[in-house]
Amino acid sequence: MIKYYFILIIFANNLFAQNEKRYFYFGRDYGSEAMFNPLAVIINGGFDILQASTHTRELKSMAIATGAKNVWENISDPFPRIKKFGWNNFLSQEVLPLQFDVKKAQWFPNYSLHFLFGGMNFRTNYEWFIDKNYSHPWAWASLTYGTYHFLNEAVENDRYKGVNVDPIADLLIFNIGGAALFLNDDVADFFSSTVQISDWSSMAAINPNFMTLENHGQNFLLRYQPSFWDSISIFTYWGDHGLVGLSIPKNFEEKISFGGGVVTRQVRDKVDKKTGVRSLYVDFGWIAGVFYDRNNSLMASLVLSNRINEKLKLNIYPGVITFKDWSPGIFFNVGNRNQIIFGLNITSSPIGLAYRNHL
Repeated sequence: MIKYYFILIIFANNLFAQNEKRYFYFGRDYGSEAMFNPLAVIINGGFDILQASTHTRELKSMAIATGAKNVWENISDPFPRIKKFGWNNFLSQEVLPLQFDVKKAQWFPNYSLHFLFGGMNFRTNYEWFIDKNYSHPWAWASLTYGTYHFLNEAVENDRYKGVNVDPIADLLIFNIGGAALFLNDDVADFFSSTVQISDWSSMAAINPNFMTLENHGQNFLLRYQPSFWDSISIFTYWGDHGLVGLSIPKNFEEKISFGGGVVTRQVRDKVDKKTGVRSLYVDFGWIAGVFYDRNNSLMASLVLSNRINEKLKLNIYPGVITFKDWSPGIFFNVGNRNQIIFGLNITSSPIGLAYRNHL
């Protein structure tokens, strides 16, 4: 079955191959766009779930090989796994918006994070490879896109061995659909002008003392200005969280946004005693934040939450603080039990360096 994944990706890319028009990546040297590159996408997207307290940030403790093997076994032969889970359960919980119980509505992140924002991220990678003059940018974008999504599922799978239909829906339905959708210029134009979407991912860093991944996370802006408001826009901020609020223009290029909503505190799993099939659900908490962006490139953000790992998260991107001709990215986080984490990133680097006072 997995061969059809690559066939469909190649078909979708060739259908719109070598389109030079830009919608999401412009090579800006400031803000979150200055930190965007394929390796950063793989780190932020692949390890995104580690923001939840149920997953360790210590690289040596991650069961990535076990997770990757189990994900591969499920997506390479999906139909027997879906049958064991139940086709009605699979369609109503993973594919169609028919379940509204928090523990069963896995279709919601599938449509938002994997289909809509995942598709936009694919197009952004595609435009990045064009900007850097790579030949066959669609192939490089497909490789980046497939790698980070597969890694995301492997890390999420963790040590579980058995039937897991979540990566089947994510990788074989929604990721393919999102990539194909956003190579259409009309779709890309709509989501870059009428509704504005942008990658506002964090600046990931590694702590060499504890070998932990810090300050990572794949985040997205979605903003819309209704016709009945002259300047104020409806603002949303997505990732393992959902914030809703308003954006107020500071000047022609810059906006200040603020909002509040819900955030993932813990990702829990439930294994059916009869079938042995695993399903995931989320425990939510609250989150609020203020954001400053320039031309949809995030310049700085301050986020507060009752998340277990990160109570306070401050990110200052390149272009805000300058030392002569050098402008670094700087972050400061406060975690559980008075954990202090801070670090430094440089433009276009996939990962920075971090300090943590204790685990």
